[in-house]
Amino acid sequence: MSMGVKEAIAARHSVRAFAKKPLTQDEIHELLEAARNAPSSLNTQPWRFKVVTDAADIAWFGTSEASRRQGWLAGAAAVFICCADLAHYVKDSQSAAFFYRDGKIITGETMDGIDAYVAREAAAAEQARFGACAMNTALAEAFMMLRAVEMGLGSCWVGMFDEANIKARFAIPEGMRIVNILAVGRPDEPEVYPRKRKALEEIVL
Repeated sequence: MSMGVKEAIAARHSVRAFAKKPLTQDEIHELLEAARNAPSSLNTQPWRFKVVTDAADIAWFGTSEASRRQGWLAGAAAVFICCADLAHYVKDSQSAAFFYRDGKIITGETMDGIDAYVAREAAAAEQARFGACAMNTALAEAFMMLRAVEMGLGSCWVGMFDEANIKARFAIPEGMRIVNILAVGRPDEPEVYPRKRKALEEIVL
């Protein structure tokens, strides 16, 4: 019986110990396809991914230059460098707004609000645009992590890293910001501890 979304959500946890077995190209493709189908504001899809599978490069991710001494990263089968394309995010937002207005797909106050939002993003400082792009990229990564569970893989979302060193080593283009890195592989955990989650009463306002 195949795993449903509910089961994948319940089974997902941060994996930091992996078997020494590489991912196949088909597995990498499936994870990227999951990300590609995620939702985004104005359908801008600002996420960009650099897939790292070379053994020496992955070992480097466990060093202080990359991840501030998170040595366990060196055991991953693949590392996805998850980036936000800030320049295209603005251009694609503008194109989407024009398409909606020109085709009368969205009208009235809602369309006026979209135009105002796009104008604000175009004029915003880089850090403000990065925040919007990062939210979209995080949605895509959530899809990847759930698809990984369904495929029998494990992943860990890593937010502590050295952006400048990673961009330099992997020639990440100008105009891109790294949102985080995602380690993926086949779990090889001695023990899986229960996840602590707040009760519904604590999160519902």
